[in-house]
Amino acid sequence: MGVEKQRFSKRPGIRSRRVNNNTCYCCDNNGYSLVELIIVIAIIALIISTVFYSVIMVFGANAKSCANNIQRAIADCKVTSMGKASAYMELYRDSDQNVYTRMYVMDSGSGAYVPSDPQKVGTSRVYVAYTPKSGSETELTAGKKIEIRFNRASGGFAKDAVSGDIYEKLHVRAGSKKYEIVLTELTGKSEVQLAP
Repeated sequence: MGVEKQRFSKRPGIRSRRVNNNTCYCCDNNGYSLVELIIVIAIIALIISTVFYSVIMVFGANAKSCANNIQRAIADCKVTSMGKASAYMELYRDSDQNVYTRMYVMDSGSGAYVPSDPQKVGTSRVYVAYTPKSGSETELTAGKKIEIRFNRASGGFAKDAVSGDIYEKLHVRAGSKKYEIVLTELTGKSEVQLAP
């Protein structure tokens, strides 16, 4: 009675075992076929590429958002400066490596520049740099500040009161995306461009 007999069932690929007069059908233990393995690998590759592309898009969106925010702050400062009061804009990183802009507007009574509230334009994940007219690309590090000023007579960019530089470009990069804010000295125009 304790003897087990194995025989082939009528269904191909499945063996049946007879144990104590009961028939038990077991699964085929041949493993995955090559087609099934290729399909699983293709699905995994598709999921990984989607996640990777999403991460790149998030970092690229951070760079674009930062560049647009800086350009908008420059345009606002120009409008204010060309109006009734003289103004300039400061671009800096704080100790947490976040990027901020702040506008200083001259008080008509005292003649002193009054700072506005700082506006956060970028996070620590965004690389920001500047290129002066007579220099090379320099990263904006924590504690470093640059001033963007305007000539009220012509509307063009004026020299930074601290460094004496006029800036040609601001660079913003995150992930594989890099944007440049091109500053045209004579007209005071700023334009965001996707860098190659």
